[in-house]
Amino acid sequence: MAGKDALLIGIDVGTEGVKTVALDQKGELIGSAQVSYTFEVPQPGWTEQDPEVWWEAVKKSFGLLAEKGIDLQRVISIGVTGQMHSAVLLSESGEVVRKAILWNDQRTNEECEEIKERIGMDDLMSITCNTVMPGFTAPKLLWIRKHEPEIYARIAHVLMPKDYIRYRLTDVLAADVTDASGTALFDVEERCWANPIIGRLGLPPAWFPPVYESSQIVSAISKEAAEESGIPEGVPVVAGAGDNAAAAVGNGIYRAGQGMISVGTSGVAFVPLKKLPSVQDRKQGNPTVHLFCHAIPNTWHAMGVTLAAGGSLRWFREAFAPGADYSALVQPVETVEPGSDGLLFLPYLTGERTPHDDANARGVFFGINLRHRREHFTRAILEGVSYSVLDCLQLLETKTKEVPSFVLTGGIVNSGIWSQILSDVSGKELQIAAMFEGPAIGAAVLAGIGIGTWKTPQDAVRGQSAQSRRIAPDEKKQAMYQTYFQKYQSLYRTAKELFY
Repeated sequence: MAGKDALLIGIDVGTEGVKTVALDQKGELIGSAQVSYTFEVPQPGWTEQDPEVWWEAVKKSFGLLAEKGIDLQRVISIGVTGQMHSAVLLSESGEVVRKAILWNDQRTNEECEEIKERIGMDDLMSITCNTVMPGFTAPKLLWIRKHEPEIYARIAHVLMPKDYIRYRLTDVLAADVTDASGTALFDVEERCWANPIIGRLGLPPAWFPPVYESSQIVSAISKEAAEESGIPEGVPVVAGAGDNAAAAVGNGIYRAGQGMISVGTSGVAFVPLKKLPSVQDRKQGNPTVHLFCHAIPNTWHAMGVTLAAGGSLRWFREAFAPGADYSALVQPVETVEPGSDGLLFLPYLTGERTPHDDANARGVFFGINLRHRREHFTRAILEGVSYSVLDCLQLLETKTKEVPSFVLTGGIVNSGIWSQILSDVSGKELQIAAMFEGPAIGAAVLAGIGIGTWKTPQDAVRGQSAQSRRIAPDEKKQAMYQTYFQKYQSLYRTAKELFY
């Protein structure tokens, strides 16, 4: 059923909850629903989730949309997105064999070194275009083989979180090029599984499902899923994309010269590429800059990632202000001068990726004095995360031409104070869309592209009536932050040896 009342659904399987949105064919947001959950930390540095929690949250989100008066019978296409890298392992019969090891899990240092030794950095950078990091999927599989052989023996299929949700919706196993790029098992330039690397690591190629471009239709809602979800049987489901690529699509960021900063649980700086840097440039540059496929065919992107961005603020609230509203926690920082009266924060609560690739790095408050109160610590967190994003931005500029302004997305857009601090620290003009629902919007846009509603992401974004606002950096504060940023970088270099 297509028509003026038809709807496109986007599902985002996040680390801390599922968000589902409904767009009309003009690109307007008709409604959204969010279901929260948390992840488990069985040991320091380990993070896991039960995939069944995601599926139950997705079904509940459909119910919430229906309660808001959204007729799910009007849905004509569905797209999925979610956290990258997390390993969802299924048996031959399609049952989950263990809880998913998440993207921010840091247990696989030894396995990363094993992969680098067995494959070699030259082949990794030539084929996968990336080094291998603890959060990536491949070292998780090697860790399970070493430490949980009985689980390893049951594995028949390896999926990403959004692929698992698509599987529950359609009974079809599939992957997309963006999520596959983050496994360390994918040929990013050729946009296909890197079977030579898979074989050299002793992994069965049959584990890895067919791979699609993000807007390609994979299958359709099954009869069983229709009964459980309220979505009509036969509605097409597209491949979808990893969360950052989907967020970029939802903001129309897919051409060279554009850029996006996302601050949610993690922090991301993202720049589209029409072609990949040369193999020589990849080998000579900082390997912590990710080079992945974008959600648009024949397009890639460079990305820097800091692991505990909004996650740092969440930790601080739960540890020292349980139950406090985020706005009430953040608002008092306006009374604190830039630099937090000498207090610095390293946001490495779960190790770090860009620019350090250091699983042993840890969070640090430095420079505490008797004047400091809770608002100083809060501001130091906002500034420390902003410094970590600036670390990413500076590395991206070595891979791409400088981008003058960035679209800002993620939970940070709910805080005008933090958004301004980020602009002042980075020296970048930031554009914030008034209609914000994160990667889920991009998943819905991909669903529309897949069935021909739109040709490009910009067609969908252009149809949205919501106006964006811009934040410009304060030149005086930017100059102050340059000095503090140098101290921030020096603090990591000084503390690094103590982390081991």
